[in-house]
Amino acid sequence: MYGAILGDMIGAPYEFDRGKKTKDFPMFVDASRFTDDSVMTIAVAEALLDTKGADEVDVKKALIASMRKWGHKYPNAGYGGRFYTWLRVKEPKPYGSYGNGSAMRVSSAGWLYESIDETRKIARWTAEVTHNHPEGIKGAEATASAIFLARNGSSKDEIKGYIVREFGYDLSRTCDEIRPTYHHVESCQKTVPEAITAFLEGTDFEDVIRTAVSLGGDCDTLTCIAGCMAEAFYGVPIIYEAECKTRLPEDMLAVLTRFDQARGRSEEYHNDFLDGNNIIEEAIDRYYIEQTRENLIAVLESIRKRMHEDGHFMIPVIPPEAAVNMIDIEHVSVGDTVTSDEELHFTLHHLQTNDGKQWLVSFTSPEEYEKGESASIISNFIDSFLKGCKDMPEAGIIINPWGKSFLLTKELINLILDADKPENHIYFEIGDITNMKVDAIVNAANKTLLGGGGVDGAIHRAAGPGLLEECRKLNGCETGEAKITGGWLLKAKYVIHTVGPRYKARNPMCERLLHACYWNSLNLAKEYDIHTIAFPAISTGIYGYPKQEAAAVALRAVSNWLSANPDYGMAVIMVCRDSEMRQYYQNVIDACAPGKE
Repeated sequence: MYGAILGDMIGAPYEFDRGKKTKDFPMFVDASRFTDDSVMTIAVAEALLDTKGADEVDVKKALIASMRKWGHKYPNAGYGGRFYTWLRVKEPKPYGSYGNGSAMRVSSAGWLYESIDETRKIARWTAEVTHNHPEGIKGAEATASAIFLARNGSSKDEIKGYIVREFGYDLSRTCDEIRPTYHHVESCQKTVPEAITAFLEGTDFEDVIRTAVSLGGDCDTLTCIAGCMAEAFYGVPIIYEAECKTRLPEDMLAVLTRFDQARGRSEEYHNDFLDGNNIIEEAIDRYYIEQTRENLIAVLESIRKRMHEDGHFMIPVIPPEAAVNMIDIEHVSVGDTVTSDEELHFTLHHLQTNDGKQWLVSFTSPEEYEKGESASIISNFIDSFLKGCKDMPEAGIIINPWGKSFLLTKELINLILDADKPENHIYFEIGDITNMKVDAIVNAANKTLLGGGGVDGAIHRAAGPGLLEECRKLNGCETGEAKITGGWLLKAKYVIHTVGPRYKARNPMCERLLHACYWNSLNLAKEYDIHTIAFPAISTGIYGYPKQEAAAVALRAVSNWLSANPDYGMAVIMVCRDSEMRQYYQNVIDACAPGKE
């Protein structure tokens, strides 16, 4: 409806042939104000929004009530004499008018319905409550039809053909042929065809408006009708939409917002990454009611949960000059995509609290953002924003500053991020390593990697022949080293093959090589983003490594690796064939307990 209202505003100063019949004029002047055309456009839209799917009787009742309500709200908008009387009589009746008022107020009908037949039916009803003359009805139907066709992708030739065929309007004249003799006439017959012609000749939204005004006559209404068609075909440039909003009162803007939502305009810009942020708002609400430790933790946990769900914050920014310069503000419309050829760096907005501290700003939803002053907005992952804030000089982030705000200090940010750090663990389990549901199991292999006895043979049998075929391609493995294959028929995704040393008493190389088996297996696991791994007691079978000594080396190697990779998040399972092996590990743990010499 912005096109209709803008046409009314821009055409109003030149009504009654007060213009010079030229396209060269300022688009907005002090006298560019809404008139009866805009008031009734809003009234009809509100009635149709309230009665979607209703029958003729209910729709017409709503139309009459809404038009009279808005007419009483704005009694000096410039209504025609008979319509002004209709607004005030006790029992309003249609009065046989064929005036252009039926066409200028109908634009919402062109947007709200799914078929042209329904569009025409509703347009007819909007006319019949006052303008029940056949020409008045025809003007409303033709205008709504043109909007419907334009918004659904019809070409101008297709729109013109439909209007001529269905309504019999003469659209053969050009604007240059119309302009010299055209004068102020308020009938549909002498306004709607001229408005359609201006739309058909215009090259963009602004040119349609200028062309319509240049015809003269009742040019606020003529341009209102042409403008609503131009919006459906071209869209409305952002700068004009913004100008329109600044010249309308809040009650009209509220109806425009409802209208945008009803026709899916708000869904077009829906940000899925903000869905779910209501849990943060609800937690903040509870903290406002009672500022307890539990409620504070609940706020932090809600933010952490949204981090895990890849949630976003809306962040107000100051765009770089390059971003502003690349947008043709006079022609870009809402919904257009603009691509930059260079990397853009945005400056974050700040707010200062009474104690002098500076805070970064974020919003959880458009509703929270719209409670205060407007700004350019970017949407970014919550975790990235929190991590970035840690290295900035600000005191933290103020969430939803225009409503129930929450000061997320650097200390609280660190608590959220620290709670989310991955942790390393060592577990012990008695069982069969081939049944472990982990990312990788480790095979105590021989140098050929082609299978053998003990754990090696059990893994090959459980994995099936595919494992052997893959191992043939690895060309063996040296003692202390590690190589990786798929898990094949195992529950584990990978098998890491490492070759343990054959035990020789008092040979320090054995300990170093056994340590290397665990260390290199864990390094290889990290390369493949493996976070759960199961080890057997390497070299304690036919290779003869004493189990107590092997347990000590194994735990030392695993503990050293986890200490060297504190933030990786590795769960290591030491798989024990029996309780005896589990006790050997326990002995090592007990020996390292505090108080032990």
